[in-house]
Formats: sequence, structure tokens, C-alpha cells
Amino acid sequence: MNEVARAAAAAAAKKVAAAKPRFPPEDIAAIQAAIGEVLASGRLILGPRTEQFEEAFRAYVGAEHAVAVGTGTAALQIAFRHHRIAGREVILPTNNFIGVVGAVVAEGGVPVLVDMDPGSFCMDAEGALSAIGPRTAGIVAVHIAGRIDPAIDRLRAECERRGIFLIEDAAHAHGASLAGRKAGVLAPTACFSFYPTKVVTTGTGGMVTTNDAALAKLARSLRHHGVGAGGLDDVVRFGNDWCLGEINAVLGAFQLRRLDENVAHRNAMVERYRRLLGACDWLSIPSHPPQVRHAYYKFPVLLREGMDRDRFRRMLWTDHMIENGGIYDPPCHLQPVMRDRGFGPGAFPKAEKTLARQLCPPIHSQLTPAQVDRVAAAMIEVAGRCA
Repeated sequence: MNEVARAAAAAAAKKVAAAKPRFPPEDIAAIQAAIGEVLASGRLILGPRTEQFEEAFRAYVGAEHAVAVGTGTAALQIAFRHHRIAGREVILPTNNFIGVVGAVVAEGGVPVLVDMDPGSFCMDAEGALSAIGPRTAGIVAVHIAGRIDPAIDRLRAECERRGIFLIEDAAHAHGASLAGRKAGVLAPTACFSFYPTKVVTTGTGGMVTTNDAALAKLARSLRHHGVGAGGLDDVVRFGNDWCLGEINAVLGAFQLRRLDENVAHRNAMVERYRRLLGACDWLSIPSHPPQVRHAYYKFPVLLREGMDRDRFRRMLWTDHMIENGGIYDPPCHLQPVMRDRGFGPGAFPKAEKTLARQLCPPIHSQLTPAQVDRVAAAMIEVAGRCA
């Protein structure tokens, strides 16, 4: 190994990654064997591996149906098409992935953004309910960072009363639960993402969970160009190429088997952060009630007002090689693509003020206690220079 290679290896070993999927060696060996079987079969989509993953995911969540699709965005578009949102309004939080707004627009809907709750990072429930009007098709409740939206039961009751839909955006919330009820069954429909950074990853992919047989049937049709019972010789509607690959399904099945232990590990690492950083007067760590099982896709914390968040983040990387991120800053209403839709600064002050103070220290299923100790020490050191 030459000097350049040695330096690169040393830097990689020192770096603390913000996110990293976990595939233990024994799983890698089994995954490689399973992928070999898929390749030998010649069936690369819509085969037994996808069916097995769907059934395992359905059983884990507790839903009647689970339909695997190519992306989390595809899952949302399918749900929106089922609810016929074209020309109607969909309420969702501004501190959210812009792709969710894009899915509304792609299906002909009108996105109605609302502010966030700084305490939970989830949607401001009062703002969401007050935004309901005669053109409202439904509400998307986003489990931000893996924390179940605290208003989910109230939102569900109100949506049922008013005859509009409620969809869980559970892209961050694999393994999260509220009083023993898992994300994925807390609303009539839920949409998951299996993007590489997620708590469960298939490389790329998504899942629709629902108790609605009509939605499940539509999802199975739309994901494969709108096929009917006769396959591609029987296209009954216009769909898309939204199939999850069989190899992706193999990854998902192994990830699902590790989900509970991975979520437990994430929670243990967050508790370690709390012990090390809980007394810092320049940092606020959001809490949640004991009946909530947080999935900790991300671990958002808030710096004291007046601290230079961007400088803090840069110094963690440049001085300590600690990756760190944020979660939806800028919020959707400040994205350039939303300017032509009448959004701009000042529209949602709680989101703007809160997100400008937040950062996300590393949290993932391979993070070690020693790395948490190192991150916490680095944060304390950097805070002393950023105060």
C-alpha cells in the first residue's frame, strides 16, 4: 500500500459516518447466496422473493396488505391516485422531503403546507386541521426522524369524521410504534421508503401497507404499467415501471429480520448521547413519552439560539471528521421550486426558526459506543468555540 492509499485508509477509519446500513458478515454471505439463486432463476422482478418480503413486512407491521414498489415516492403516488387527488388539496408539513410535495403535484393535486411542532419535529396538528377546506382531499402525517406523529390518532379521527383521507408517511419510521401499534397501521394507508440511508434499506424501494383491498389491488396494477389479471396483454389503466427488483427484495428481507435489534441499538446510542450531552446548556435534545418507540432514522438536536449552526457543523467535519446532517432545512416552502407557487420566507416561522438551529449527530445501526463518546466530546469542544 502506497502513502496515498495509507492516508486514505487512515482517514476513512477516523471518519464517523452520519448514516450507514448494517449488513453483518453472516448476512452478507447468505444474501450473496440468495442473489445467486435469483440470478440463476432468471426471474428479476415480481417473483417469489418480492412476495416473501411483502408477506414478512405485512406480518411485521400488522396490516392486511403490503405491496412492494420501486421507491417511497412511487408508494405515495399510488396512494394519491387511489384517493383521486387531481384538482384537490393535500395538507402536509413544510419540514418534509420535497419529493412528497412532488408526488402530490405529479398526481395533479395542490400541496397545502403547514408549520411544524418544534417539540416533536412533526406537523403542527392545529395548523393541519385549520387548513381543511372544501377542496381538501386529505392529510399526510409524516413521522419525522422516526418519531410517530403525536397527533396521529386525533388526525385519524378528524379525517374519518370529515370524510377525507389520512396517509402515514412512514419513510423514517420502520420499527417505530405508539403504545405497541407499529407505524404502518396507524392510518388506513402508510407509505415506506427503503432508500440507502433508511432504517431498512433495499438499495432503493418502497412499500404500501393498508387494510384496503382495493388500494392494494390498484398498487399491484400501477406498479407494472397498469396490468389487469392478464398481465401485460391486459393493461386496464396507465401505470408506471414501479416494480421492486427481486435482488432488492432479498436485501429487504434480511434487513427486516434485523429491524428490532437495529432499532434497539439506535435507541441505546441515543440514550448514551443523552447521558453525555444532557447537561449542556447550549443544546436541547427533544424527548418523547414512554409509549413511543422512536426509530431514530435521524437524531435531531437544537443548538442554543445565537449559535452559528453552520459553523458548528463545518467544524465537526473539518476538525474532527464527524459527518453530521440536518433534517429538511431548508423546509419545502423555501425550496426554489416552490417560489412560483406563492411560498417564501416568513410563511412558516416555527419551521424556519427551529430548523435553522438543528443538526443531526451520527446515528445508525453500526454506530459504536466509542464513536458516540467521540462525537459527544467533539460537540462539546466545538461548542466552546462557537458559543
